[in-house]
Amino acid sequence: MNQYLAMIGDLKGSRHIADRAQAQLQIKKALEEINHSYPECITSKLTLTLGDEFQALLSPCPRLMQMLDELAMLLKDFPFRMGLGYGEISTAIDSNISIGADGQAYWQARDAIEYVHDNNAGGKVKTHICGFGPQKDELLNALFEASDTIKHGWTNLQTDTFHHMLRQGIYTQNFEQNIFAQAIGISQSSLTKRLSAGNIKLYLKIRGLIAKSIREWQHED
Repeated sequence: MNQYLAMIGDLKGSRHIADRAQAQLQIKKALEEINHSYPECITSKLTLTLGDEFQALLSPCPRLMQMLDELAMLLKDFPFRMGLGYGEISTAIDSNISIGADGQAYWQARDAIEYVHDNNAGGKVKTHICGFGPQKDELLNALFEASDTIKHGWTNLQTDTFHHMLRQGIYTQNFEQNIFAQAIGISQSSLTKRLSAGNIKLYLKIRGLIAKSIREWQHED
């Protein structure tokens, strides 16, 4: 039976949002934008489920971590935790909506998000994964913890710089810094300082390693 990567996202503090109807519209719009922009990464589309959760089945694509970071950018007003689970799906898969799907992958994703609830390192860690086996899970979760911790420490300026990179499709350590600096209206030296102070290139290296590992291990199965 095929193995899948399930995702469950849990919006933090959603019950305290004043205008929940408007918030749900914004969240749905963000999910739809990701579905449209990353079709190669999605087996079953990101779907809002319980009002404060969303889920999807994901494919082993090179842009997986870029997709998750862009989703976080679009939902910056609605911080969320994420559980990823690897395993089988025992129900029929609808590519257009993730509601109703069930199986080991979703059970693992549920275990993963419950782990984040209880072990978030003071709010720094927002992502956990289960299902590849103890050693692989430990490695992936160490990488997630490292990247989440780096991101948690970014200043507003460093976060804005990273978001500019995402909007221009830059998700690699190696890019034309002078061209990007000109595009966002700063000097190359200023950009270098932001990248260095925020360890943004290290962040991208770690995220790339996560995506590569998941992709290779899925292909092995």
